[in-house]
Amino acid sequence: MTTLVGGSCARAQTSPTTAKPLAAPALLLAPLAGQPVAVLPATYVISDGNVTGIPPARLAQLAWVDSVIGEALQTRGPEARWLLPAELRRVARRAPGMITDPDQMGQASMRFASLKKVPDPLFANIRSLVAMTGSRFVMIPAAFRFSQTADGVQVEATLVLADARSGLIPWRSSPVATGATAAAALAATIARILPDAR
Repeated sequence: MTTLVGGSCARAQTSPTTAKPLAAPALLLAPLAGQPVAVLPATYVISDGNVTGIPPARLAQLAWVDSVIGEALQTRGPEARWLLPAELRRVARRAPGMITDPDQMGQASMRFASLKKVPDPLFANIRSLVAMTGSRFVMIPAAFRFSQTADGVQVEATLVLADARSGLIPWRSSPVATGATAAAALAATIARILPDAR
C-alpha cells in the first residue's frame, strides 16, 4: 500500500486538562504527485455560541471552510491536482441521476475514528463520482469544531484520505490549532497536516 503518512507526527496543542493529544500525522504528497485528488465538500461544522468571525448561516459556514481548505491544499500541496468542491458539483450536474450531489453523500460519517473502511452508501457515491474524474484518492474533510479559548479560537478537524477503489483509508488526521481569529485558526489547522508546515 502506498505510504501517505509522514514519518513524524504533528502534535496537537494541549491544555492541562487534556489527557493526550489527538493524532495529527502529516500527509505525504509525493505519492499523490500529478494525480487528481477529489476534495469533497465539508458538511459538518459546529461551533460554540461565543466564537466570532464565523459566517452566521450554515451554508455560508460550509462554503467558507471549503474555500480555506482549497486554498491551503493548492498553496501547500501543489504536487497533486486537487479537484475542489465547485468542480465536483459541476461534474455531478453533468451526470444527473448517475452521481449523488457531493454535498449530500454522507461524508460526515467519516469523523468516527472506528471506521476502517468507507461505508456504503458513501463508498458507492464516491466510486460513481471518481469514475467521472479519474481520481483514485478522495480527501474527505469530515468534521470541524470551533471553540473559544483563552488564547483565541481553537479548531479541531478530522480529515480522511480514502482509496476510491478499495474503500480503505490510508490516512486519517485530527489536527488541532489555535489562532487569533476563526480564519487564522482554520488555516493553521489545515497547515498542520501539510509537510511544509511542520
